Amino acid sequence: MDIFFTPRYLILTLLFMGKTVPSVFFMMAFPVILRTEGHSLEVIGLLQLASVFYLAKPLWAPLINRNGSRKNHYKNWTMAAGLGYGLLLVLLGFLNLQDNFSLIVILVMVISFASATQDIAISTLYIKLLSFEERGPGATSKVFSLNVGGILGSGLFLLIYNYFGWQACASSLGITVFLPLLLLPLLEEKGQQHKAAPAFQWSAIFSFFKKKGMVRWFCLAILNSISASAVFFMIKPFLVDKGVDIDVIAFLLGFYGMGVSALFAAATGSRRFQQYLLQRRRAYLDSVLITAVAGLPFIPIALYADMPVLLFLSVTLLNFGITISTVVSGVLVMDFSRKGLESIDYSLQMTGIHLGALVIAAVSGFIVAATGYTLFFTGAAAVGILMIPVSARLFRGRWIPGQGVERGLDIEK
Repeated sequence: MDIFFTPRYLILTLLFMGKTVPSVFFMMAFPVILRTEGHSLEVIGLLQLASVFYLAKPLWAPLINRNGSRKNHYKNWTMAAGLGYGLLLVLLGFLNLQDNFSLIVILVMVISFASATQDIAISTLYIKLLSFEERGPGATSKVFSLNVGGILGSGLFLLIYNYFGWQACASSLGITVFLPLLLLPLLEEKGQQHKAAPAFQWSAIFSFFKKKGMVRWFCLAILNSISASAVFFMIKPFLVDKGVDIDVIAFLLGFYGMGVSALFAAATGSRRFQQYLLQRRRAYLDSVLITAVAGLPFIPIALYADMPVLLFLSVTLLNFGITISTVVSGVLVMDFSRKGLESIDYSLQMTGIHLGALVIAAVSGFIVAATGYTLFFTGAAAVGILMIPVSARLFRGRWIPGQGVERGLDIEK
């Protein structure tokens, strides 16, 4: 589609990628660095609480949404949050990882808040600037950015730390956030004409569920993230317990897994797939089916010790399922965000999508300890398969975009 070659699309992609790289770094590479510096696993684990800001985005999204109809409103938020985000990263590099650890913990928390704030602003720009037909490529660009950001954040910047030191690593992360901001003035964000929303719309968080179909959609968003997430979060300990070499695990789930996900995300940008995405209901139900099937191959792998070829195929299929599901869900999140309340509705829906994954991640270890890996993977597959008829039953009606209703939900209605 032509959107792939427009400055608007490229700028949005780079902005989202610049925001993503440091986030992935703190989630995947920073714990490795802290461990090499001699910090305990308990302390390292506590730092992961910084990710709670991504779940809590609806709490301050109403503030960002205030006066959102004005020209360049979300561009200004993107710039302000990005500048703060980048400056904090550079400042972090001047702190010694051993002597200033308490201050580092506080800064990482503030950095996570700034990152989540910029995520709201950038994602709202996607919703405002892209039409119904353009949202498919928009979702593709976000998923592609997530995977490329994952490769860079978990790999490249770990190497920068290893060869050039902590200050060079943190400063480089700051530059990664700063550079896309230079292109932000080239984006055109026009003002919107619609019924004025309240100045500070806490009630809009609840009114989202008054719209037809939104309770069903929110429940499906939570439930359909459970199956693939359960498998994904348990792969690493599963492979360790199977006796797979650490280097093999790092390659399989790091470079290879993220690499194939990036390729799959790029493939969803094809003209044929984008035309297919315009059929929102069909695309969503197909993604549920693909996700359910994606976890099945791990059952025989859990039963038999030596199945290297099937293991690579299983990781490929799982990443394919997660990529397709993320693209389709990303499109629907944009579609279901009401005009004038985009940042609130986006934050709320993404919290729902991440909630199911977070809950299953928290309890997966207990389930495996009680049942073993074979029953765990079987249970995850069963949940995925059960969601096929449930989704077909609930995800239907004229409230679904592309099913004969107006494309875009207006706060006036």
